[in-house]
Amino acid sequence: MVQGIIAGGRPALVRSAEAREDQSDAGADALRKKRLRPRDTVVGIAACGLTPYVHGAVEYARGLGAATVFFTCNPETTHQIDADVVIAPMVGPEAVTGSTRLKAGTATKLVLNTITTAAMIRLGKVYGNLMVDLRATNAKLRERAERIVMEMTGLTRRRARSLLKRADGELKVALVMHVAGVDAATAQARLDEAGGMLRAALGEA
Repeated sequence: MVQGIIAGGRPALVRSAEAREDQSDAGADALRKKRLRPRDTVVGIAACGLTPYVHGAVEYARGLGAATVFFTCNPETTHQIDADVVIAPMVGPEAVTGSTRLKAGTATKLVLNTITTAAMIRLGKVYGNLMVDLRATNAKLRERAERIVMEMTGLTRRRARSLLKRADGELKVALVMHVAGVDAATAQARLDEAGGMLRAALGEA
């Protein structure tokens, strides 16, 4: 659903490959290998706003008809950017000149967290402020699933645990079972019909 691409590929995560970011064709090639489609969205990230690799990727995505977003911490370059959405927070000069891992890096993380959180909410992974699409794969998450069931239904922990067991550990299924008074199979069918959106499966607006 969300795929990270960096100039130089995975090896560049542990060994510097600065020269690769100067190759605009490489950015387009990376998206080509990912089999980018018009229904996808590409977010180009370049603190300076000028990185050829990022511009090449975004240009390729636009040519394909995909939605494009360009993130930069250099507002002075926005007039050179051709994207559907340009995000350019004004972080000001770095304390150490050119060290964009400082303010620009922090701003990038905050903006990307905002984008991905909003996307996950729109995809139905959250109900109110509760993460209802979690996978209870360890003790901590199983305990969290029980707490969410208790908060949303008013059940005791023992009954919440029993409900989750009947739902095979699927939190959203358990919630639909309780609220709608149906079995697990029917609850899952309602969720499937609602595209996984809990609110819709519960018949809410």
